[in-house]
Amino acid sequence: MPLDAAALEPLLRLAVVPRVGAGRIGTLLARFGTVERVLSASTAQLAALPGFGSEMARRVAEASSPAGRERARFALELMRRVGAVAITPDDAAYPAAFRLLPDPPFLLFASGRLELLATPGVGVVGTRAPTGYGRQAAASLSAELVRAGYTIVSGMAKGIDAAAHAAALDAGGGTVGVLGQGIDRVYPPENGRLFGRMRERGLLLTELAPGEDPNAGNFPRRNRLIAALSEGVLVVEMGERSGARHTVEYALEMGREVFAVPGPIGSAASAGTNQLLKEGARLVTSGHDILEELQGVGRPPAPAAPPAPQLEGAEAAVFALLAAEPRHVDELASAAAMPSGALLTALLTLELRDLAEALPGKQFRRKS
Repeated sequence: MPLDAAALEPLLRLAVVPRVGAGRIGTLLARFGTVERVLSASTAQLAALPGFGSEMARRVAEASSPAGRERARFALELMRRVGAVAITPDDAAYPAAFRLLPDPPFLLFASGRLELLATPGVGVVGTRAPTGYGRQAAASLSAELVRAGYTIVSGMAKGIDAAAHAAALDAGGGTVGVLGQGIDRVYPPENGRLFGRMRERGLLLTELAPGEDPNAGNFPRRNRLIAALSEGVLVVEMGERSGARHTVEYALEMGREVFAVPGPIGSAASAGTNQLLKEGARLVTSGHDILEELQGVGRPPAPAAPPAPQLEGAEAAVFALLAAEPRHVDELASAAAMPSGALLTALLTLELRDLAEALPGKQFRRKS
């Protein structure tokens, strides 16, 4: 279960240290064992760790000061305002795929439906400036996928991300928005209404501490979490230098499937997706293409075969010889090893039962 405020406060003191990051926190815990021991370590002990130095050591040491406690309490207040909770790696809700990352999140901050973290996901990413074609493709494919039981995972950016999240919600499905800022921050501002919908019916998720503003360095790292939560990543309209390429690279490193929607020749918005197709991404023109690749999960069951007709004797033998393709009466007589009169009588009986169809040229076939 998510931690209560008292248990969370010491963890937040460490999490809100400016630019500490999951990698450094992992180094600290590997060296000292517990958060409490990290907070009681001296500046000299901290500075001796690889990747730290005097300035970072000073910041971490300050986490145990009154100022550090105040920052943690302020983060708790920000979480309270937006109804967010914190999840540790010891929590059952912590995604198993995150534990396999080289730098798993120290804390996850979430607002919305935590149960979505246990559902199969498909990442949908792309340009922030899509064409109408791109928006429509992202929306229709996302709706197909949620109707098949998948959760849409994306980054809450404007453009393709927003279209995918909104379509998933409109279709009554689940969607997870992985943020490049604190759980209390709404970015970009034009997605304000979508943020509200996500908190009510979807899930917002971030490893960044409450109060942290978006900055360019956050988003590539955010993309590794999108890839980890997804069984496959779908790219809809990606330029040659799009940030969505980071998500693709993470997906490939994790062994995830990569799908791409083809775009018009010469379209700058689809230059990156068309290149992905050249490199071997699975071409997608419908949600079925994705469902087929993901081991058939979520595909609608095949329609049940009609019950076999109750036949006996000659009718049963002749019916077994009929197929969708026409067969000549002489071929049927030879295959059935019966006189032509008996064969014609059996065929007439099958016609009357609407099981066979006579065609010109003494041809017969099974009636569908």
